[in-house]
Amino acid sequence: MPEISWTDELLTGNAFIDEDHRKLTSMVNAFLDALSKGQGNDVLAKVLNNLMIYTRSHFDREEAEMQRINYPGTLAHKAEHTRLLNEVHALKAKMEAGEKVSATAVFTFLNTWLRHHILEVDMKLAAAMRQGAIG
Repeated sequence: MPEISWTDELLTGNAFIDEDHRKLTSMVNAFLDALSKGQGNDVLAKVLNNLMIYTRSHFDREEAEMQRINYPGTLAHKAEHTRLLNEVHALKAKMEAGEKVSATAVFTFLNTWLRHHILEVDMKLAAAMRQGAIG
């Protein structure tokens, strides 16, 4: 599995969003590193906890910006945020219930979700932020 390479393709042009995305990318790549060392299942709970904490603060910052500019795509964007948080919460609940969770599958999900969210969803928000308030 390839790590997420931080490239100009992922830059939204918004400093706080890009810095948050770099941090999220780093977190997912650190998880991949643990997987490659055979430690994926050992660190999975910690990764999910850290991801929940960091994404909530990132999502709060993005959602505040959406409100500030009256972003017309707010509902769909927030639904994406909710989908990730619900998925991570469900994974944590499965682990806490003693069910087996595939660390590799979690990495694949996080990698796919993050790339899609940045390239498809956050790019639209960043463009709207550059334009200012949209009605």
